[in-house]
Amino acid sequence: MGEALARVIEDEGVLVRSVEVNGFVLAELGFPPGYIQPEFEPDLPYLALVLEGGLQKSFRRRSIRLGPASGLAVPVGAAHGARFGQQGARILIVRCRSASAPVPCFRRLADVRGPGLAWLAWRLAGELRASDTAAPLAAEGFALELLAAATREAAGRRLSRRPPKWLASAEELLRERTGDRVSLGELAAAVSSSTSTSPASRSTTATGPRSAVSFVSAAIPLFRRGRSPGSRLSTMARESARHRTSPALSASVTRRPTKRSATAPGCLASGRGTFRGTSKCTRRPPRAVHIAAG
Repeated sequence: MGEALARVIEDEGVLVRSVEVNGFVLAELGFPPGYIQPEFEPDLPYLALVLEGGLQKSFRRRSIRLGPASGLAVPVGAAHGARFGQQGARILIVRCRSASAPVPCFRRLADVRGPGLAWLAWRLAGELRASDTAAPLAAEGFALELLAAATREAAGRRLSRRPPKWLASAEELLRERTGDRVSLGELAAAVSSSTSTSPASRSTTATGPRSAVSFVSAAIPLFRRGRSPGSRLSTMARESARHRTSPALSASVTRRPTKRSATAPGCLASGRGTFRGTSKCTRRPPRAVHIAAG
């Protein structure tokens, strides 16, 4: 067998397995336990995915813990350092050779995670060890798939953090009608007019009006009591946004159980009352019967 696609070197205790493939630097880095990486400012964007172990990356405004099947899309100039755990870590790196590479996930710092990314990362790590003539082509293909998957994952996570578009319309209507009786029909009309109907947004907003009605029906009591919803309204909005792609989940977040009345077995034959969750029948007053004289 020939040599592996990637060459292996050791740099200050870090095992580096890397190769350049058609505009990308693909690498697998092995960090020892407890390793501390000093702060640096990357001059090229890169995607880092954890294969094994864990670490904490410290940026100037936030710190991010990473474990297996998680990673970061790091743009140019995002200065940071890292502290690795007691087991060290194996990190897969996909770095662009140009700072102006048209890769959407490198526009801002974004944490990405998921089994799909992990599967692609392990396949790419395997290709770095391959020695056949198809290894460069396969490695480039997996690198491109990783960048595409990371872009979609980052966009989806940003979208899930945004309040739904209909929230502003629903909140405005409820605040204007504080103390009044607001029907679900009025709320449905308000949120339906504010929900986008473009084909690009139907996948995420197809159940918007339905989830909006469920949300505002739970928010109405807060306004009727003259209270400002405050954090409660924001919490319900976040929950609704998180589950808005599933009508069942969206309804379960905000819908309160309702009491249903059923006819009691003992009262069914006599027709003298209804059963409302108790063992007693509620008698109704006899109805007056008027017979017109012929």
